[in-house]
Amino acid sequence: MTKRIISVLLIIAMCFTLFSCKRDEIQEGTDEYILPTEIIDAKFSLPYTSADNINPFESKSGLNRALIPVIFESLYTSTEDGRGARLLAASERVDGKKVTVKLLDKVFFSDGVQLNAAYVKASFEKAGANAYYKPSLSNVAAIRVIDNLTVEFTFSRESAFNLNTLNFPIIRISNGAYIGSGKYKLQHLGDVPYFQANERHRDYDKLLNKQIALLDMAGMSSPIYPFKSNEISVYKHDLSKTEYINLSSSTISQNMNNLVFVGVNSKWAGSVTSVEWVRQVMNIGISRADITAASFLGQGEAAVTPFKTAFYQLRTDDLPSLQGEVQRAVAIMERNGYDKLNKDGIRTDGINSLRVNILVCTENPYKLSVAQAVKKSLEEIGFGVTITEKATLQSFQAALREGHYGLYIGETQLPYDYDLSQFFSAKGSLSYGINEEFFKEYSDYEEGKISTMEFVEAFEVEVPFIPLFYRKAIVSVNPNIIGFGDDMDYSSVSQWVMKTQ
Repeated sequence: MTKRIISVLLIIAMCFTLFSCKRDEIQEGTDEYILPTEIIDAKFSLPYTSADNINPFESKSGLNRALIPVIFESLYTSTEDGRGARLLAASERVDGKKVTVKLLDKVFFSDGVQLNAAYVKASFEKAGANAYYKPSLSNVAAIRVIDNLTVEFTFSRESAFNLNTLNFPIIRISNGAYIGSGKYKLQHLGDVPYFQANERHRDYDKLLNKQIALLDMAGMSSPIYPFKSNEISVYKHDLSKTEYINLSSSTISQNMNNLVFVGVNSKWAGSVTSVEWVRQVMNIGISRADITAASFLGQGEAAVTPFKTAFYQLRTDDLPSLQGEVQRAVAIMERNGYDKLNKDGIRTDGINSLRVNILVCTENPYKLSVAQAVKKSLEEIGFGVTITEKATLQSFQAALREGHYGLYIGETQLPYDYDLSQFFSAKGSLSYGINEEFFKEYSDYEEGKISTMEFVEAFEVEVPFIPLFYRKAIVSVNPNIIGFGDDMDYSSVSQWVMKTQ
């Protein structure tokens, strides 16, 4: 037995030596496909960081969080239309605030234990206490196990998004380890982690790739070398902080729930934004299509409401145009006496002119591109616009609290029930400049007293803020890969294929 262990260790040591030698020989930009370890049989490699855990309730880094759906499945996956798509759910019955979910039968965790409703309940309780999942689950008041394969959720209010929010990972804990029912399980050979196909998964026979390598990015200052040397197959850049580096001729845009908007100060009499019809002109007159194309490297999906355009309860024919409705905006201005242009091309009533300033934090340089695009679009309909830049988030927030601004560029990551209470509550973190009278409209919508379109119509009258677009991340993909999906994770990795030369 001792000789066998020594032999295995010697083989592993030789493999690491071979890998080390090969890595030193790689030249940046080579076409040779090199994986970060030769001790497994894998064609593809994903980035991770050893500075963070790869489990759903402890992971904080974007690198590791993108790996969670590869190992752990949920009842539903969140969709762009807000309905949610079944994953571990076989069926559901929606009855007002109660949603009864029937689970797929004969689903097994990777350790062979069968999934049941008790694991769903335990997973929900952990997710509800987790900072990442808690916002989307805040509407769930209670959960109850009905039988071995049935669980009932009681929501605090009826919502079109209730199924969309049930995307928390279903887990089993054994000896402190988190075990999932996903297509892959996390394995280690020595200290080297990798993904091994879950032989107990219902689609195991359909998985084209039985092993996926992982490369530790901890301590690496840039993804350029590992990507160019083909040590990682993909790399995701969410444009949140650092400047984007184009790593590949093949890139994919991935959806996110980050709403970029123009905050509007309705409370400061020193700004034209305190006038309702002026806010309406801005909302309908700007070209969101042009602003989206000119912002965040064009990585966005324009939106004229706080919801994504694909949301199934929106009647798109009743919404303002993404290209802007200049003639309609001009008609409103003229009807209110602003029927002249001064020498600078700014609308005026002969005494006052439509001038506004935009406050922006430039810690993320892409936010400045948004401000400049909004400025251009407003100028095209007759506004005079200046931009006030704040170099730090602290100084930006101080200016917001001071309240002497007309507009500001904002961004928020919305939960999957599209809860807007951060805008429409007295203590909301994004309630800057919003008239409290509108809070009741949102409250009525939450309580089901008015429909989605009735809320949207009230929103278009008041214009508490101006939605611009939902931005996207950019994923650099090895150009030889076929089958990469546009999901927000690597759930398609089992079906990737490498082009043959």
